[in-house]
Amino acid sequence: MLKKIRTQDVKLGMFLHKLEGSWFSHPFWKRKMLLDDPEQLADLHASKVEWVTIDVSRGADVTLAPPAPSRVVPISEPRERVFGRAGPTIVRRVAPPPPVDRPFDPLSKDKLPIRAEMVHAQRLARKSGRTMRKLYEDVRLGKAVKAAKLETMVEEISSSVQRNPHAFMAITRMKNSGEYLYQHALSVCALMIGLAQQMHLSPDDIRKAGLAGLLMDMGMAHVPQEVWDKDAPLTPEEWDVVKSHTTLAHEFLTLGGEMPAEVLDVCLHHHERLDGSGYPNGLAGEQIGMFARMAAICDSYDAMTSNRLHRSGEDPSRALLKIDEDGGALFDAEIFQAFQRAVGIYPIGSLVRLRSHRLAIVVEQNPDDLTLPKVRPFYSLADRAFEKSEDIDLGNCFGADQIITRETPEGWDMSEWPAMSAKLLAVAS
Repeated sequence: MLKKIRTQDVKLGMFLHKLEGSWFSHPFWKRKMLLDDPEQLADLHASKVEWVTIDVSRGADVTLAPPAPSRVVPISEPRERVFGRAGPTIVRRVAPPPPVDRPFDPLSKDKLPIRAEMVHAQRLARKSGRTMRKLYEDVRLGKAVKAAKLETMVEEISSSVQRNPHAFMAITRMKNSGEYLYQHALSVCALMIGLAQQMHLSPDDIRKAGLAGLLMDMGMAHVPQEVWDKDAPLTPEEWDVVKSHTTLAHEFLTLGGEMPAEVLDVCLHHHERLDGSGYPNGLAGEQIGMFARMAAICDSYDAMTSNRLHRSGEDPSRALLKIDEDGGALFDAEIFQAFQRAVGIYPIGSLVRLRSHRLAIVVEQNPDDLTLPKVRPFYSLADRAFEKSEDIDLGNCFGADQIITRETPEGWDMSEWPAMSAKLLAVAS
C-alpha cells in the first residue's frame, strides 16, 4: 500500500517508493529504497524534496510503531499428536532460530563485483570523508598527525580496492565541490593504492603509497580557501602561497614524527616534473623518487577529472590523453602505462559513442580486455532523445555493439554532464 507523506515525517525503517521532484533534486542514487541509515535520513530532511511516497507493505508506516522483535516460540506452543502402539505422544515443535547475518568485514579482500562493492565503498567514503574533515581541522589548529591513527582507514580503502579496483574510485569521482580537498585526498589515496598494486609493489609499499596520497596536500589546510578556489588567474603572490603547501606539509608532518620517509618525500615533491619544470625544487628525471612520480600522475588525473566550484572536470578518457600527450616529458611513461592499466583505457565515467548510434557512459571495466568495458547507453543519436536502457557488456555481446570513439560533453552541449554522469553511474551500480 502506498502513502504520500511530507518529507519531514519520514522515519527510519520506511520504504521510499517515490521522491517528488527532479532526478537531480534528491540526495539519493535511486528513488526506491529501504531507509535504514540515519545519515541518509538527515540528507533527505535537508534536501529540496517536499513530498515522498512510502510503501507500507515493505517498510514502516507513519502511524504504526516498529514491529516487535521476533521471539522464539516456547516449547509448549504448537503441538501435534502422534499415535503409536503405546498411545498418543505429544511432539512439541520449536520454531527454528532466525538466520544470523554475519557482519561484513571491512578488511576482507575477497573479490566482489562492482555493484556489490559500491555499497561498501559508499559507506567507507562517507566515513573516511568525515575523518579527513576532522583531520584538516586539527591541522589548522596545529595538532600533530600520527600515521598510526590513519592506518585502519588506509587498510580499509586498500581492501576495497582489492575487492574491486574500480568501485571506490567511482564513488570518489562523485565529489561535492564544497569538500574538494577532503575527497581529493581520498581519491588520490585510492588511485595510489590501485597503481601500487598494478606495479606489484610490496604490501608495505602499497600502504605507504595510500598514506602518501591521503596526506600529500595536507599543507593546503594552511592556504586560505579564497586563494586555492579563486575563480580567476592567481597573482604571483597568490601562486607562491599555493605552491607553499608542499613545504608546509613536509615540515608539519616531519615535526609530528613517525611518518615514513616515502610519505614525506611525496608531500614535498608530488608537483615536481621530469623536465625540471615543477616545484618546489625543480628536480628532474631520476632525482624524483618513485613514489613522488606515482603521486604526480594520480594527483594530476584526479584534479583534471574533478568538478570544482567554478569549472567542470575533464572527461576521464580525455584526461588520460592529455597526460599521455606530453610524451614522457612531464610524467614517467612506464608508471603512466601501469596507471592506465589500473584505471582502464576507458575509465569509469567516460563518455563514448557506440556503433549503434548512441552515447553511453562507461560503468565497469573488463579486466580481460580494457577496450571492451561495460557501458550504459542513455542517448539515441538517431532519435535525438534520451532513452532508458540496460547496461551492455561489450565483452560479451559478440560484436553486436562496440565503442567507436571517445566523446566530450562540450561536443554535445551537455552543461549538466557532471550531475548527469554521477546519476548514471549511481543507477548503473
